[in-house]
Amino acid sequence: MGAWGTELWEDDLACDIQDEWNDLLDEGMSPRKAAKIILKSWLEEFDDYDDDMERQPDESILYISLAALQMRHRSLTVGIKKKAIELIDKGADLELWEEGDKQDYEERKKFLFEFKEKLQQTRARFF
Repeated sequence: MGAWGTELWEDDLACDIQDEWNDLLDEGMSPRKAAKIILKSWLEEFDDYDDDMERQPDESILYISLAALQMRHRSLTVGIKKKAIELIDKGADLELWEEGDKQDYEERKKFLFEFKEKLQQTRARFF
């Protein structure tokens, strides 16, 4: 696992997504278009996984990262919000933390719970 902490931006995949997002916005892309491009490229890469259980942790990080980035730019879309909440409800990436330190597992679980609350309180747009 490419994580060095339990927070969102303490994970290699999340940081890669954030870097790609920042690059696209620096090029003048809208948050909506940037999210579409990032989703398309990463979901295509995740198609290489054998099954949904193997895919879910990375897909969760993708949607949670995009939700956080969209919230930062006040452009959270209904689709990203809904999918991020759905993946958190399914356990998101917690299976990656099960074999590690129990305290880290509990901290990640707490982070996901708190992030879900923020998502639920944030009004999404339909574009």
